[in-house]
Amino acid sequence: MDKLQRYLEKIIDGSKRGKTAAVIRFILFLLSLVYSQLAKIRSVLYQNNILKKNEAGVPVISIGNITTGGTGKTPFTAFLAEALKSEYKIAIISRGYGAVTDVEEPFLIKDDDQLYADAAEAGDELFMLARSSEQLIFIRSANRYQGTKLAEDRGAELILLDDGFQHYQLKRNADIVLIDAEEPFSNNRVLPAGLLREPFAALKRADLFLLNRSENVDLSQIKELRNSLNTLSPSNKGIFRAETRLDNCVSVASQEKESLDFLKEKKVFAFSGIGSPEAFKKSIESAGAKVVSYRIFKDHYNYQKEDLLTLLDQYSDSQADLILTTEKDAVKLFDFAEMIGELPFYYLKISLAVENREQLLEIVKDRIKHGKAK
Repeated sequence: MDKLQRYLEKIIDGSKRGKTAAVIRFILFLLSLVYSQLAKIRSVLYQNNILKKNEAGVPVISIGNITTGGTGKTPFTAFLAEALKSEYKIAIISRGYGAVTDVEEPFLIKDDDQLYADAAEAGDELFMLARSSEQLIFIRSANRYQGTKLAEDRGAELILLDDGFQHYQLKRNADIVLIDAEEPFSNNRVLPAGLLREPFAALKRADLFLLNRSENVDLSQIKELRNSLNTLSPSNKGIFRAETRLDNCVSVASQEKESLDFLKEKKVFAFSGIGSPEAFKKSIESAGAKVVSYRIFKDHYNYQKEDLLTLLDQYSDSQADLILTTEKDAVKLFDFAEMIGELPFYYLKISLAVENREQLLEIVKDRIKHGKAK
């Protein structure tokens, strides 16, 4: 499955050549036309109240994107929750991507400091946030409206909707859309010929944009992207930049922290199952380490004991100084701490540095207080 996915990605980005690739690319293009029209019809049905939206009893802020893959929604959700939790009792609702255990939804993951689930029940990203956050409510619910009811029962005054841009069924006070500044729209085509979840016209719904990983591009590209977004969404309230900040390295087994200097001139065997694996590789290299081998798994990959044994063998063969993965991957490996033992097995903890953060937060607060749910 991973090989097929990588093959299709090469066809989509145009790096795969030949007659077979051209035929598949044409078929994907035809399918994307159908997908695009269906997305437009769905949008029109909701905009004209033919399909009904539900409204929560408290303000809702959606954090989402228009492309598949990682754009930094999870670290931005963490940033926003930490910045606002002194003023509001906040609930974070997600459908629980990466969860492998069926639960009766809506399902309470955490309330204040009491954790009720593991990564298999919560999903990797939601569990990652929940275990490292305090004074917040975390709920897994594919039906976001039902999730808001549980959140309100637990005393929530504000709801952050993780990956909610395409979730028309629930009204929200603001839509924040994250864009990968380095590769904002893939090849500008919708699924399955590209990585766009919806046609560009959908960006009209966005109230705020966050250009993430902006440290990887120059200012002229940022300016060009701003101009494009202002054209696509002329009524947006602001376009902000964010950079990925590397915080520290943490031992998977012991949870002991090491400073980033720990990585300098180290040879690293890395692996990840995330939406943007190349971004992780660049982060490692920016810390001064050399990636001697890199194993890529599909996004939200559910690691088994056999996978870990294979990874440990590959690490040994690579002659690297240490093993490094993402926090999102690491939360699914904690049960294997005894197998890992005292091996130099770490995850890289990251956060976002948001430019003009106070201005962004003032806009969000204004939407919470005065923005009409739509």
